[in-house]
Amino acid sequence: MSFLGGGRAADDPPEAEDAPAVPSRAPEVDWSPDEFAGPAYEDWLLGDPFRVAPRARSQDVPRYPRGRPMQGGFPGRRLLLTFDDGPFPETTPRLLEILEREQVHAVFFVVAGRVDETPLRRNGRRMAQQILAGGHSIGNHSYNHPHLVSLAEAGWKQQILRAHAAILSAIDYAPTLFRPPYGHFNGAIDRYLTYRGYTRVHWTYVADEFRGRTPEVMTRGILEQIRERERAGHDVGGILLLHDTHLRSVECAGVLIRRLKAENCTLLDAGDDDIWRFVEPGEFFQPEGQGGEESTTASSVPAAPAALEDARRWCEDHAAELDDIRKLDDIQVNINEDGFGSAGGYGPPDEGDAPP
Repeated sequence: MSFLGGGRAADDPPEAEDAPAVPSRAPEVDWSPDEFAGPAYEDWLLGDPFRVAPRARSQDVPRYPRGRPMQGGFPGRRLLLTFDDGPFPETTPRLLEILEREQVHAVFFVVAGRVDETPLRRNGRRMAQQILAGGHSIGNHSYNHPHLVSLAEAGWKQQILRAHAAILSAIDYAPTLFRPPYGHFNGAIDRYLTYRGYTRVHWTYVADEFRGRTPEVMTRGILEQIRERERAGHDVGGILLLHDTHLRSVECAGVLIRRLKAENCTLLDAGDDDIWRFVEPGEFFQPEGQGGEESTTASSVPAAPAALEDARRWCEDHAAELDDIRKLDDIQVNINEDGFGSAGGYGPPDEGDAPP
């Protein structure tokens, strides 16, 4: 029998047809804009397996209630690093090594079919558990990455709920952040995500992994996107989108982190305390009903003293490497109308290397 309900299975006993139908539960609750309430909260209290569950006592994982969609720019040089479409046992372990070395946390929007409870997915489930153990967050990216808007209502609801159940089963923690595949959604999907207690998360910067054939070119493309926003007078902080399904994207994360740390050395020498830093989702998260729209002028958000001290220490420890790290800027890239950065002399992807 499908866990989402539906018609009688072929092997159900005949008397099952005569069983009284169980009414669906959709509590009538007035949602306060500043509280975690409504059906999502009711489901959590009542232990619905498809909804937010209290985290295991051994886990220290933030649970974000329903909030405003996270997208666009954010004040200050703050970046949230996110990875889509994993976990991949071939590449995700390398990414976790890089993030641990650089002391950066990220959000992994997993395709839940990769962590479902089947013998073929045991490695994926273990990787999801390692992601959580590394202090990272896990979000819902659907069950098998379809265009949700191309599905009937029952189809896209199943994608959200089935993915939710698979993630909860794999890590004993229910996600409350959702990224729609390809970034495509509509009003009905958005309302349903809100009803289920999810916050929709998009992105500000994205690596062009399908034309940028090296981590260096991909990194330069991201840096140029940041410069474009800066020149336009917009907030430069924001959400970075990469994929842990491509080795070049995984290595791009390491190159980008080191390049921005090198930029911090220049900012610190100039007396600027609004340095680049990679932050937790909580620094961007705004409960629904709070906060305003993206500002139209770049604004400064000074880093905490501890972050400044860490940045100065990094500059001292890597003084001999700074010039080599900055040579990355010698690669010339152009930003196309879709916001991707590309460089001359780098061909298209190999045949069959299509976007996930």
